[in-house]
Amino acid sequence: MNQEKPLIKLYRTRTFSEKMSDTFDFVRENWRTMLKYITYLLLPVSLVQTFAMNNFMTGYMSFTTGIDHADIETMLPWLTSMGVTMLFYFLAMVLVDALIYTMMQLYEQRQNRLQGITFAELSPGILQKCGRQLVLLLTGIVLMVVIILIVSPLALLGPAVMIPVALLLFLALPLIFLVQPIYLFEKIGVLKAYAKSVRLGWKTWAGVVAVITVLYVIVTIVQSVVSMPLYIMVTLKTILSTQSSEPAFVSSFGYTAIQYLLGVISNFCGSCLLTLLTIGMAYQYGHACDKVDGVTVDRDIENFETLTIEH
Repeated sequence: MNQEKPLIKLYRTRTFSEKMSDTFDFVRENWRTMLKYITYLLLPVSLVQTFAMNNFMTGYMSFTTGIDHADIETMLPWLTSMGVTMLFYFLAMVLVDALIYTMMQLYEQRQNRLQGITFAELSPGILQKCGRQLVLLLTGIVLMVVIILIVSPLALLGPAVMIPVALLLFLALPLIFLVQPIYLFEKIGVLKAYAKSVRLGWKTWAGVVAVITVLYVIVTIVQSVVSMPLYIMVTLKTILSTQSSEPAFVSSFGYTAIQYLLGVISNFCGSCLLTLLTIGMAYQYGHACDKVDGVTVDRDIENFETLTIEH
């Protein structure tokens, strides 16, 4: 059935509606395969992440409601839980992006697209892209530190200078949103990837902002709905814990188990929802490459020359 649908090519000039439709069409066509391998990779991550997240949320709510006093000894456990939660959240993003970009590459290369694909076919690409994301992250941190060192002295000149600079940096932020697909899809150095992201992002700034904004709103709304039962249980437990006679069911194993299960569902669904942003930015990248650099035209010329030589 999937083979009857037209191939969703990465490099193609698209309107905004086409970027959205291609994003959801790719998910619709390959959701079973994506869900299978996302579960395989991220369910263990979600289990550990949820344990740390529940500890952090419980500790945080205790401080905000005044149950515990804010001192080092009581803050250290939930601060540690916060760090572990953030670490595993980052790990989930890296794995999701590596998996999805590997799938999108193989989608066009394999005769059967993603039908019947095995983890043995996916794993080399996933490992390679995880490594490149680490390089991308470290380079990004260094560049951010350099920017802070350059911009910080401007704060001494007062708000009249700092406010326009801050606004300029905010408007320039979308220029680097394409660096990830560029660096993961192309055989290119990391600094050249940043430079290309700025160049393509500058010429397709409105498209980048539109895709990110719309997909982020969708992801946030759905994630909020999925996470609502967890937040209700945590809030209820915190409020009831402030009473002199805490209800027994709040501290029962069943309540804790349900809260943990809802946390796993929330974190896992959040990781699945990240695929929309990943796929959307990939098609925005393909659009920018074709619109600015004429990638499709160049490939057509190369194919034409190959056919001419063969004849």
